[in-house]
Amino acid sequence: MILFQRGSFSRRRMLALGAGGGLALTTHRHARGQESDAAALIAAMSPREQAARMFMLPLSATSLTTAEETWLRELKPGGVILVRHNFGTPEEVRALVAAIYDTNLDLPPLVALDQEGGIVSRIEDDPAPDAPTLGALSAAEISRLAAARAGVIASYGFDVNFAPVADIAFSSDSFMSGRTFGDDPESVAADVAAYLEGALESGVLHCVKHFPGHGRVSVDSHEALPVLDVDPDIWWDEDALPFRVAVDLGTPMVMLGHLMTPRWGELPASLSPETVRVLRQELGFAGTVVSDDLGMGALAAWEPLEIVDLAVTAGNDLLLYVILNAEPAELVDHLAARVENGEIPPARVAESVMRLLAMQLDAARQR
Repeated sequence: MILFQRGSFSRRRMLALGAGGGLALTTHRHARGQESDAAALIAAMSPREQAARMFMLPLSATSLTTAEETWLRELKPGGVILVRHNFGTPEEVRALVAAIYDTNLDLPPLVALDQEGGIVSRIEDDPAPDAPTLGALSAAEISRLAAARAGVIASYGFDVNFAPVADIAFSSDSFMSGRTFGDDPESVAADVAAYLEGALESGVLHCVKHFPGHGRVSVDSHEALPVLDVDPDIWWDEDALPFRVAVDLGTPMVMLGHLMTPRWGELPASLSPETVRVLRQELGFAGTVVSDDLGMGALAAWEPLEIVDLAVTAGNDLLLYVILNAEPAELVDHLAARVENGEIPPARVAESVMRLLAMQLDAARQR
């Protein structure tokens, strides 16, 4: 049964329900229908297949190697992320995205990039500028440019853009300086809202980042683990404000940053159950929680497979890897084994896969 197929422009079109009982996705389906479809898909998956859906993995070049095509077909991961070294000509990018998609036509991986504009840019034909420039524009213009960027991203076939940045660059030495909309919480929150209002109807899934907020720290989490130690009331009124606005607007994804937050325990926010509790219970977020890159230097104190255990236990739905610290099959098999031997409840993985599939089905319906 093929659930997704590429259309001439959208790369996704839905098949109608056949008399034999296939899954139907139409523009009239609501969240309950998406969950029902996702549940049917999960019920047909093995523990290893479910575990694989929780991973978003990287590739090495501008085209698939034989080894990568093999593990994509065998593991069927939930996603693939393309970063700087994966981007060649526009034609090469489209061919790579199509090749990834073709490794699992029944239930393709989400294909992602992080097109913030400016410092973090992947595509050459982005019609929108960087976040600081956007932050100086009107809300209407931000929305227009966000929609235009999303349209170009969709034209390549991407499913996910890890943007916008919802951090606030409180000072000039902030690690996020140059990547945020500005230094004022209310202005940044308004800009995040305007960006999402332009992008959310595009069919490309967007993700605000890096909860609980990277803007106060100067340490680069690619290299080391920053510490965010701020009064809880100040954090709620300032750092959390853009994320609260994004959640209220219905952002489908929130990325957790690699930050040590002493008030939330002894683990980085990205591996902390308390972080996810705050995000879900206090901010009311019901969507997909994605980690920042689990191969970053901020997590060097933990062993690769221990990071998997901690990330899943914390409540991450999607485990993102830009830097692989173990082979893809080793990561997936480790999580599957943890489930099979009872160390991680099967329901914990199924819960995340349900969110991921329902989100993916809903986005496909919009295209």
